[in-house]
Amino acid sequence: MKPRVFNAFLIVLVFLFILFAPVSAFSIDSYRTHATVLTNGDLQVKEDIDFTLEKEYNEGYRSIRPEDFGALSNIVVQSVKVNGQDVQFKTQMNGKGAEIDWEKTFQGANHVELIYTLKDRAQLYNDFAKVCFEHYGANWAVPATAFESRMTLPEASRVKDMHFEVYSTKQGNAFIDDLTVVIQMNDVPSGNYIGGCYLYDKSALHTNNKVNASALQILTDERQIYDSKEIIGPGFSGSTGSITCCCLPVALLLAVLAGYYFLEGRKIPKLPENILPPDKEEPSVVTVLVRNRISDKGVLAACIIDLINRNILDIVELEKKGEASAEMNREHTILMLKKRPEDLKIYENAVLDMIFSGGKTEVDLDQMAADFSAIKTKEEASKSPIAENMGTFTNEIERILKEKELWSIRNSGENKTVSIAGLAFFGLIVACAVVFVSSTFIQSYISSGDWAEIIGAVISFAILIPALAYDLYCYYTRPKVLAKMRDEYSKWDAFARAIKSSRLKEYPPSSAVIWGEILVYATALEMAEKVKKNFSELDAVTSKRLESLDVVRRSSYRYYDSAIGLYYLKTYGNRSGPVIRSHGGFSSSSSGGWSSGGGGGFSGGSSGGGGFR
Repeated sequence: MKPRVFNAFLIVLVFLFILFAPVSAFSIDSYRTHATVLTNGDLQVKEDIDFTLEKEYNEGYRSIRPEDFGALSNIVVQSVKVNGQDVQFKTQMNGKGAEIDWEKTFQGANHVELIYTLKDRAQLYNDFAKVCFEHYGANWAVPATAFESRMTLPEASRVKDMHFEVYSTKQGNAFIDDLTVVIQMNDVPSGNYIGGCYLYDKSALHTNNKVNASALQILTDERQIYDSKEIIGPGFSGSTGSITCCCLPVALLLAVLAGYYFLEGRKIPKLPENILPPDKEEPSVVTVLVRNRISDKGVLAACIIDLINRNILDIVELEKKGEASAEMNREHTILMLKKRPEDLKIYENAVLDMIFSGGKTEVDLDQMAADFSAIKTKEEASKSPIAENMGTFTNEIERILKEKELWSIRNSGENKTVSIAGLAFFGLIVACAVVFVSSTFIQSYISSGDWAEIIGAVISFAILIPALAYDLYCYYTRPKVLAKMRDEYSKWDAFARAIKSSRLKEYPPSSAVIWGEILVYATALEMAEKVKKNFSELDAVTSKRLESLDVVRRSSYRYYDSAIGLYYLKTYGNRSGPVIRSHGGFSSSSSGGWSSGGGGGFSGGSSGGGGFR
């Protein structure tokens, strides 16, 4: 390379290093903000941000866009802490925006806690109180690995109408938890703002900051302009007409649906029961194919039993002293790693890495479950081998199901159970109401001689009741089956029916290996108890072997429950997993949306953010 070209190339490299070095000098590991709207219109904000710094800086700063404070005096900072210690801070203007600066940073981990108040932030419109706030500014120069914001509205807005809109180029997750609107996003790109506008009952706000306009109309117009994606839709109510006009169309629709179920059922052949697994298939695929649901606990237990069946793992049971009953009460079930073939599947390796961490070759699953349950903090959970390998296990199961095109129906069975339970709970109330209203209507029809309505009502109920019963039966008992997988479903359905009926004497394979395979799939299908119930029908060697495997199954369940709790503790900071999404404390007419445009004044203007210098 010529000297001039080399020098020019070197200058460009130096320039690029100077240009991009500040961008990569810190990272945002976690960004959590909780804003509470006070009745006087103030916004109380608490932010917890986890940074990793490659070096110490003179100061860190959190910038706030001008739309969120008006005047610098409207920003009242209560405290700033870094790694749990109070540090010196100041507020100052920087151009049109404001900054909260703190004067202490550390190389490595920095947990920054900001508590401040934005005065007179909420506005009183003609129809609603409204508050907008930029939870995450576009001026952060680096991405954020995890983000969560919480906006809590006043208690006086409970059971009242509420509407909100989230503005962000990248879409995450948003839901209502009681009186709090929660926004979550992973891997927030640099330059991506996340803002929210919230409309709530005007009686909950006492302020002179008034706007002569309709806040709901402005929000509705923005939703149309920016093609808002609905998150929560408002409820609605309707009116009923005569019995015939109301019930006959519904009855006919249910009858058509019953006909559809009948014809669809004939397309799937029903094979004779067969206790032998028809093929070598992934347990997760079998359970979703047959039951339209998946139990990660069952799949993990099935994986462990399969590894034992293939002589990769072995078990030793230590019995309690003094026990001489027919079914001995075991004290421990020890798993031993005998070998580790190179052709193991990814999720099988993940399970082995979870159980046999740190070079161990012998473990007690029940003791490990107890040890996991004793871990109480998120930091301790992060150090466990569960943190990474549980994610690998669940991700690989997800990949397998997506490859088989079964991922979309993995929760259909559970959803059906919930739906049927809901119908059973409310069905009696609805039925009583229908009987009461119908009897009142029919009495009026008889007294007025309206035989057309009487005949129409009789025909409606004569069609509706049996059609509804058949539809509910088919809906609950029949899984969704892809057209191209009907033959495969029929084979595994015959296997599942044989397990359910437990007609073991009709299929007496004497090999313990074959029965081990049966137990693998029965465990994944959550039907292992059916097999266990009939162990006594097998020969003594096979029965004893399956009893041992069943002990492992139950220990695997306990291990999984503790392990997944530990995984949730590390991921969400609690053992119960993600928060349940619900309308919470607001009325059913509330609504929420997600806009990728710049409504609410979040695009095209200035933005907040922060950094170090």
